[in-house]
Amino acid sequence: MPEPIALNQMGVRLLYGRLYNHDYLWFSANEISGVSMSLPVLHNYALCYALWDHFYAAGMGSTPQYQQDLAGMSLYATAGEAAEAGRARITYNALDDRTLRTDTGPEANTPKLGSRVYLNPVYEGRDRPTPQQGYVFYAFTRDDFHLPGTTRLGKKRCPVRIRWEELARPLARLEEQAKPTHLLNPLDLSPCAKVVGFDVVSIPPHLLLRNATIANDWFVTSGRHRVHVPNRVRTWLEG
Repeated sequence: MPEPIALNQMGVRLLYGRLYNHDYLWFSANEISGVSMSLPVLHNYALCYALWDHFYAAGMGSTPQYQQDLAGMSLYATAGEAAEAGRARITYNALDDRTLRTDTGPEANTPKLGSRVYLNPVYEGRDRPTPQQGYVFYAFTRDDFHLPGTTRLGKKRCPVRIRWEELARPLARLEEQAKPTHLLNPLDLSPCAKVVGFDVVSIPPHLLLRNATIANDWFVTSGRHRVHVPNRVRTWLEG
């Protein structure tokens, strides 16, 4: 059995994050027949781009460069999920924006049918008897990178606030079998790891695993937190 790895001694920190969107959050988790749906799930790639403040105004080609972009970041996050997240449906506007009529133009009006489902704003609500947790996830950092307390997320650059709690002296151990307390990206598993059981969360750019049980992989356990160590972070520790 390999020896445990002290992350702090290798220049790696592990933090627990709670994200609150202060406006309506929208991204297309799935879209069918003009109906676009946002799920209360944040893919870990989206979180990495937002926390690194990396956005494309324009790009070449039709294939995202996820691996190339992530390799240049001094952070890596798990996927996030909110237990409490209200939703709002907004239908497409069938009116002419200038005249507010439907019978303008040389041709008959053919309104676009469809709608978008947004995620309602979530506030910390410290004065509430049971404050909302927001979207919870974990983030690994290196090179003394300081995670931001605010950023923007989603297609409309929704403003979000993040509260961080650092896990003291995180120790990574190779576990025979463990269940992480967060959503899991299957591409983050070690080559020798095995997925014993899981529920599928379908969200672009690819699925995530909920309630996953993983055998023969690395985890950090600290109190109620059980965090899977992504293979990308393992390369930091070995390098």
